[in-house]
Amino acid sequence: MQDGLIFITGLSGSGKSTLSKELIKQIKIQYNIRAISLDGDSLRECVGNIDYSKSGRENMAMYYVRTAKMLVDQGFLVVLSTISMFNKVRQFNRDNIKNYIEIYLDVSKDILAKRDSKGFYKNKTINMAGINQEIELPTQSDLIFYNNYDIQEAIAQILVIYKDKN
Repeated sequence: MQDGLIFITGLSGSGKSTLSKELIKQIKIQYNIRAISLDGDSLRECVGNIDYSKSGRENMAMYYVRTAKMLVDQGFLVVLSTISMFNKVRQFNRDNIKNYIEIYLDVSKDILAKRDSKGFYKNKTINMAGINQEIELPTQSDLIFYNNYDIQEAIAQILVIYKDKN
């Protein structure tokens, strides 16, 4: 396996971080390489950004993908899990990052509200992407996983696509 970006996107509670963590483990086991995991929440915390307005989200999303590009350009395999529901962001990835794979977790709002690990749905959080803040859904994802998808099967499919790109 070589450098590249596996971009995992979906709404809050869709399982982005969970899929990313398991994918990183499998990459290490199957290919004996260490991929870099970037998580939107962790990156936001690192820079102390609490601007969840649409423009604030878009600025952070571009920060995430530029950071990922910098790492890919240095020869790393990066797994980025983030909401980042902007066409501009996904197009930047396609235009600027080699070996780019886009994964969209399309989970129903009912399931998201039941999972609600961060309490966003229960507390009716304002500026919530896809709930009370407009988003741009992916239209060209390499893979889409729905609702209660099987994580091991998802990882297997992702790794097949990634191997084919290398």
